[in-house]
Amino acid sequence: MLRLLAHLGFPFYTPKGAFPVGGAVRDLLLGRRPLDLDFAARDPLAAAKEAQARLGGTLFPLDEGRGQYRLVVPRPGPQPPLTLDFAPLEATLEEDLLRRDFRLNALLWKEGRVFGLPGAEGDLCRRLLVPVREANLYADPLRSLRAVRLAASLGLGLPAETRRALSRHARFLLAHPEALPARERVREELAKLLLSPRAAWGLHILERTGLLDVYLPELRPLVGLEQGGVHHLDAWRHTLSVLFHLSWLWPEAPLAARLAALYHDVGKPLTRRYDPERGRFRFLGHAEVGAEVAAASLLGLRFPKAAVEEVRALVRRHMDRPPEGQKALRRFYFRRKDLLPALPYLMAADRLGTRGVEGEAWEVLEGFQLAAQTPLPERPLLSGEEVMALLGLRPGPEVGRALALLLEAQAEGRVQSPEEAKALLLYWKGGGQDPAS
Repeated sequence: MLRLLAHLGFPFYTPKGAFPVGGAVRDLLLGRRPLDLDFAARDPLAAAKEAQARLGGTLFPLDEGRGQYRLVVPRPGPQPPLTLDFAPLEATLEEDLLRRDFRLNALLWKEGRVFGLPGAEGDLCRRLLVPVREANLYADPLRSLRAVRLAASLGLGLPAETRRALSRHARFLLAHPEALPARERVREELAKLLLSPRAAWGLHILERTGLLDVYLPELRPLVGLEQGGVHHLDAWRHTLSVLFHLSWLWPEAPLAARLAALYHDVGKPLTRRYDPERGRFRFLGHAEVGAEVAAASLLGLRFPKAAVEEVRALVRRHMDRPPEGQKALRRFYFRRKDLLPALPYLMAADRLGTRGVEGEAWEVLEGFQLAAQTPLPERPLLSGEEVMALLGLRPGPEVGRALALLLEAQAEGRVQSPEEAKALLLYWKGGGQDPAS
């Protein structure tokens, strides 16, 4: 039997015969403004067309056979669009809610009132995520992963019985890989999880419930992997610490930087070797190996190639040590300019996840800020045509080398005018070493 939970205005247009349900109603009750609206409708297509006539936007079928449609309404400026999804209202309103995943999502709005299933009011008060029925998790295999993502994104708790249900579902998915959801859907949930305020906690829950083995099995060997040296945490807990510290140092860190934090040590299990002289294990080459493992894993999850290449480069470079001296430091960051500012933040977060060298984190960030006080050059002071005329060159790789030399000298501050640029290139062309002073 449905329970009246609240009296609440719905601040969006609602077509006739359609009822706002699910996450949008939940978000309003939690004090959040939703951008994705779900409607259960007697006639989904008619409701979607009515909404389009009122709001504009683009209407297209999600699954025409199942009567599911989506309307995307652009909003002014850089704001993300408003998305309205319409699905059939099957049987009664109560039966519709009983098919949903979690009690906090089994909500509907009707005529200024919010209704839910028994137990939903307590879940709202205690901010808990509880399945409507455990069997509902199996209706859509992505629901267990979504539970962790929702908990991390919305600050919800996962009580012990919910975690046990997630663990049972994880074991089922491991035993039945044919039941796994599409990789694109997995990618979207993982991306939202990593961008959430409690991403590190969410990854911890994935590991504790067994869902890590289902969706990110390449990270499982990090769990319990002792490192030694400055590392007081095993490789998995260190990874979670780095992910936490990255978002603490840089709250607006984009997805590629967070993925690099998650994968930065994934090569350690494959490179772990005991060094008798040092009396501990070492992980020589783990950055290079890890970069390739990360790229293969992310491509398998259908992440965009540009993002995968950025993660690959960040993981490969995360062990680089910034040099001392202003000129050397600017040269260091100029050679890695495509990875800024993610690389110094990743290196700093990596150091904050250790014991004894945490102070180096602040040195890394202060050095980067000092080096970036003057913007790194985007283009050389001389054009390719000017270089060819000056040095008597024909088009070819030699021109590219001259321009690269000039850009690096500009980054170091050794060349600041076209005249100085010409003098440097003439010296270089005459057989002199590049005087990197």
